[in-house]
Amino acid sequence: MDFWFFVVVIVAMYYLYTAYENKKKYRLKERELRVEEKRLELEKMRLEKGRQEDKPADSADRDNNGRPVI
Repeated sequence: MDFWFFVVVIVAMYYLYTAYENKKKYRLKERELRVEEKRLELEKMRLEKGRQEDKPADSADRDNNGRPVI
């Protein structure tokens, strides 16, 4: 075989390996972004739930005993 054939094979293997490494790096970054997105959604849900629990009852809709007026 010719010397250049081996050089081409080695260069091709190098490019395939770097493409594989970049693919792994991008997949990892994509997973990190998904986790961050889910963390933000969870934090948003916690804040909304906290607001609902802290919301005072409107006294105009209740009688003197605290029961809702029908």
